[in-house]
Amino acid sequence: MNPVEKSSINALAEAMKSAENPQDESEIGGQTAADLINALLSEPDKKKRTQMMKDFAARRKDVAKFIAENADLINAEAEAALIGAAVGGTHTEKEVSFKGGKKSVKTKRVKALPNVTALQFLLKNRLPGKYSDKPVGDTEVEDVSDIEEALYGDKG
Repeated sequence: MNPVEKSSINALAEAMKSAENPQDESEIGGQTAADLINALLSEPDKKKRTQMMKDFAARRKDVAKFIAENADLINAEAEAALIGAAVGGTHTEKEVSFKGGKKSVKTKRVKALPNVTALQFLLKNRLPGKYSDKPVGDTEVEDVSDIEEALYGDKG
C-alpha cells in the first residue's frame, strides 16, 4: 500500500471514529455527514446552506481533507449510487434498537424499484447521441433529383 492510500485510509478511519463519537450534536449541521445533509435539505436559504458547509468543513477538517484527496473515489461512489438507483435492486437495511439495556440489530433486505429520473439522467449523459433531447449529428439529405426530374421533367 502506497503512502497516499495509507493516509487516505487513516483519514477515513479517523472520520468514522469521530462520527461514532460526536462531541456536540447541537452545532448546526451536526458532526456527521448525514447530519449535515439532513440540515442542508431542510434549509431553504442558499446563503445559510453555504455557511453550514463552510462551518462543517472547518469543524471536520479530517473529512474535508479526505474528500479533497480522494475526489476520484467520491465520484466513483456517486456514480455507483446513481447506477444502483437507476436500475433498482436490493439492499440491506439495519435497524438498531435498545430494549432493557440490550442492543438489538434487525437486518432486512429491501427491494428498490428502478428510478426513472436517474435512468434518464444516466442514459442522456452516458449515451448523448442516442438518448439526448436534442441529438447532435450529421443530417443526411437524400438526393431527390431523379424524383424531381420524373415529376417536373427536365428543366434543361
